[in-house]
Amino acid sequence: MVGHIAQTGQIVATDFRAGNVSPNTDNLGFIKTCQDALPKDTNIKKLRIDAAGYQASIIDYCFENDIEFSIRAKMCQSLKDILVDKDNQWQPLVDKKGKAIDGQATFRMRHFMGDKGKVFDLIVQRSVVTGQVELELELDLGLDLDLDLDLDLDLNSNNNTQAPEQITTGPYIYRAIATNLEILSDSKIVHFYNQRAEDSENRIKELKNDFGAKQMPCADFNANALYFDICSLSYNLFALMRQLLPFEFVNKRAKYIRYRLYAIAAKVIKTGRKVIIKCQAQYYQLLTKVLNDIKAFKPLLS
Repeated sequence: MVGHIAQTGQIVATDFRAGNVSPNTDNLGFIKTCQDALPKDTNIKKLRIDAAGYQASIIDYCFENDIEFSIRAKMCQSLKDILVDKDNQWQPLVDKKGKAIDGQATFRMRHFMGDKGKVFDLIVQRSVVTGQVELELELDLGLDLDLDLDLDLDLNSNNNTQAPEQITTGPYIYRAIATNLEILSDSKIVHFYNQRAEDSENRIKELKNDFGAKQMPCADFNANALYFDICSLSYNLFALMRQLLPFEFVNKRAKYIRYRLYAIAAKVIKTGRKVIIKCQAQYYQLLTKVLNDIKAFKPLLS
């Protein structure tokens, strides 16, 4: 399991598990681990989780700690009759520019889990099975970096075609998002949840493909766990460095920065007490900007 901070792109915590451990195991404990790993007076304000986090204990914890959540709900068969009810107030799903998306609609219903569970909203999504339209995702950098953090958790390893978080009936696929974001419209909640694709899932791809976490080095579980933590630490150092680079690098992967910055052909000349870097004129402005930004950075612990 991997927890990401949406605003900074960093990994806040990991839980290296054996492959036969259910993705539903102790997810609340992992959320608490993420909170404990944050600096003092810094709290989780928003939480996005895949279907493995759809648990009454997690939802109750969010209500108790004033955490706004957006969790992919598991679609039990008992919801089927409700979903296909012709009287449901379906609304067209709109993109971030306010334009209706063909073949996609939503409606909102109240729901709860367990005998004493808190009541929350289910945003039900209905998509046409064929010719589905993909949403265009845009990066939305969060605010309140010093106090409140958006936490994205990737917990689910279930990749079945007919996943537990969706059901198909007639010409439609139905999914739902559990949330307490009552002030947001259905479409905005869908877009907020889909932001996980950028803030968590794509960053896990970076961790695997750019920092060696795709394949473990040996058959020893503890050694592999240590190796994964080293990969995560390397990724975090890169994420911190990326924040100091010019804006064009803010969302770029390591291989892009290696090609665009590290691989610049140059000659280092030492003369007297100076170190001079000689390179082609086209790179001068970029290197000057990078070096000046790094020099201007004042570490908090200096």
